[in-house]
Amino acid sequence: MGLEKNENYFELTDDSDRASAIEAQFNEDALEEARRKIVPETSPDFDGKHCIECGEKIPAARLKLGKIRCIDCQTVREQKTRFFGG
Repeated sequence: MGLEKNENYFELTDDSDRASAIEAQFNEDALEEARRKIVPETSPDFDGKHCIECGEKIPAARLKLGKIRCIDCQTVREQKTRFFGG
């Protein structure tokens, strides 16, 4: 079927085709978001051990995941992103 992103799904005449296209786009968007979240973060201010926000030492398990913020600072950042949408 090969739909382009943001295509008007309601132009499809068959309900099954429309539902399949919407589901495929939803799945693609979810995978893209998941991939974006696992990419290691970078910052010129990161010393390899301490949170770039508060300076607290980051646990080794988080460092292995490529994180540059402690859990508390990352939580606050995610809450702000959800609230302010950015």
